[in-house]
Amino acid sequence: MSRSTRGILYASIGAICWGISGPIAQLLFTNYNLKLGWLISSKMLFSGLILLVFGWLQTKERPKLFSIWHDKKALVQLVIYTIFGMTAMQAVYYKAVEVGNAATATILQFLSPVFIVVFTIFRYKKVPRRGDVWAIVAVLVGTFLLITGGNPTKLTISPAALFWGVMTGVAAAAYVLLPAKILDQYGSLSVSAWSMVIGAILFMFVQPVWRDVPKFDLLGWAGYLFIVIFGSVIAYFIYLESLAYISATATGLLDAFEPLAATVFSVIFLNLTFGIVETIGTVLILSTVFILALANRQPSQSIK
Repeated sequence: MSRSTRGILYASIGAICWGISGPIAQLLFTNYNLKLGWLISSKMLFSGLILLVFGWLQTKERPKLFSIWHDKKALVQLVIYTIFGMTAMQAVYYKAVEVGNAATATILQFLSPVFIVVFTIFRYKKVPRRGDVWAIVAVLVGTFLLITGGNPTKLTISPAALFWGVMTGVAAAAYVLLPAKILDQYGSLSVSAWSMVIGAILFMFVQPVWRDVPKFDLLGWAGYLFIVIFGSVIAYFIYLESLAYISATATGLLDAFEPLAATVFSVIFLNLTFGIVETIGTVLILSTVFILALANRQPSQSIK
């Protein structure tokens, strides 16, 4: 197996694991009365602790795990990222799943590249490239088709699902933008692990893990463990491993397998129906990733 094939395989499996965890959470919400707060606090705590152990076992990562605690400026950035990036992303995404469905929530999460582009244009006063404009048009048309089925007089999802789905895209953009500086200095493993643990501790003021523990049977616990182990930890490991074989851009493009997996799983196991119009809308939203990847090859100009 070639290096590029191995990288593509790792990135695809990681995205698929992330994608499947959404519909599984939807099943747990529906069939086991799983509390949103308990899922977020427990998932972040256990995933973060496992990542810390993994980092400790890696000799090259071990020094980075604790050095961040000696940098006050980095700690402030870590807390900001924890609250408005990591924790917000978890809370908003699973809220969108709870009030809507996993497939739509995961697809709307892919609004994030366009939110990042819009932020960059205004923050750094950049003239939007042609690819940026096409991406914005594609995501607007795609979102319209996805949530209306082509009929502007009605919504195919509830207003709450639409709101939280769009907020998932905003949170995903913040998740990418906020930790840029500390990621370069301390690495993604250290930043993600501590962010999950700190976020879980903060979230416990809202929902302690020892309260409202769900009454899972064997199947319920299997689903929950899939979300924690495969949907968080293993997916993260595989994602990092893929970066050793293919570029970050290629890995980002393969993230499209996440909503694809969520949609296929939802259609098969949750009886979700997707018409032709909704499918076209989904394709348009996901196409923004490829459009922006091509646009990044073009130089951008500053606004004078």
